[in-house]
Amino acid sequence: MSLKKFGQSDIIRNAMRAHPHSNFFIYDSSVYYDHKPIESGSFNSDILSASGGISLHEYNVDRIGTTKLNNDSEVTTAGRNPPIVPYVAGRGLPAFSYFKASPRSRTFVEGPAGSFEITASGPMQVVSDYVANSTNVVFTGSYVMSSSITRELMLRAGNTGSLTNVSTPVNRHYYGLRNSLEYYGARSPHYLVNYSNSLVGTWNKDNQDINLVSIPKIFYGSQIDPGSISLKFYITGTLVGELRDTKHNGELIQVGPEGSTGSGSVAGVAMYEEGFLLLTGSWDLTDGISYDFDTSTTGSWTRFACGANDGQSCSTSASFGVSFDGHTETQILTMYAHARRGEVNYSNNPTFLEFNQTKLAATSSAYYIENDKQTIKNTVSSSYEGFDAPFERQVYVSRVAIYDDDKRLIGVATLSNPVLKKEAQDLSFKLKLDI
Repeated sequence: MSLKKFGQSDIIRNAMRAHPHSNFFIYDSSVYYDHKPIESGSFNSDILSASGGISLHEYNVDRIGTTKLNNDSEVTTAGRNPPIVPYVAGRGLPAFSYFKASPRSRTFVEGPAGSFEITASGPMQVVSDYVANSTNVVFTGSYVMSSSITRELMLRAGNTGSLTNVSTPVNRHYYGLRNSLEYYGARSPHYLVNYSNSLVGTWNKDNQDINLVSIPKIFYGSQIDPGSISLKFYITGTLVGELRDTKHNGELIQVGPEGSTGSGSVAGVAMYEEGFLLLTGSWDLTDGISYDFDTSTTGSWTRFACGANDGQSCSTSASFGVSFDGHTETQILTMYAHARRGEVNYSNNPTFLEFNQTKLAATSSAYYIENDKQTIKNTVSSSYEGFDAPFERQVYVSRVAIYDDDKRLIGVATLSNPVLKKEAQDLSFKLKLDI
């Protein structure tokens, strides 16, 4: 092994900037991501259980869950699957006989009662079927994890409409963003909670209906790219309104269609870093035509994205489009490892030396001397049968190891195929690491 130090120009640090594009379409209380249909399987109507987004693990593809079956007549033709938690001798069998075919995988931890602290609303739940006695319990978690956009209609205090999920404190998610909205007021006054201006307008967000569209960070990276947001509102397939952040300052301005109600008005703001869109535009986009939205008979920007994982049943005449670009920066470390002429000409591979040679010249309790007369295996191929080509020093480089200043191994780059290095050659290996 040849240990060398990187030179000053052998290490390059830079960043790769990308702008991934995302597109969501909402129709009939279903979300579609990047124009992909929701695939159904043999056991599940949504094989990834991703709700029109990204499945974070894909551990449970086309699995129905842990449906309990208590008799043989309910066992499917797919067979009798064993319980998810393995059977342990002496602990006792579960209270039920079988799972229905294709049970979901899940996490679990087992231990004495009282060793875990748990609440009824926590992410883990006690499975009483697996309690053998008063000292052993099993806690389980779910691997069905997905990420998609979510819409939340936050009605002003006293205006609960027909929604049943409004509780005290009212609009706690809005109040969690309130300080950030005030902070971004330097970008645009439309972020400010309480504002009054004869030219811009007057409002108090504490007393407004706010439509909050949440975008998980996995879709955009460090922030949503300013100027890339497009929100489209369709009625029976016809575009009745579009919002864009044309000023790159977070203002969501209605840009079309031409001559439509509210054209040129600011209908909300975008929080680029946090991934939130707050819509407050309440003007009617449907020209007074009655459409059965969640709490209103008319469509406005406060009813935008109705049905996007919000638990609401919305008009099938309406559909919505959300598109934006993300902003990601990946730190890249590029390292050049050089094998100069006359260097890297010895291998630790045992086949590097001729076979069946004496490795020790002498040894005793006082000394250990290796045989310095061992010959290297000639690996130079000959063009003629029965004729050995002249000996040349050459090795096959199969990996490059990286050490820190204290000579501790911190990484290994393995080549897909070993590279021949002759003594008279100069070779350079380019190593790239995304951080």
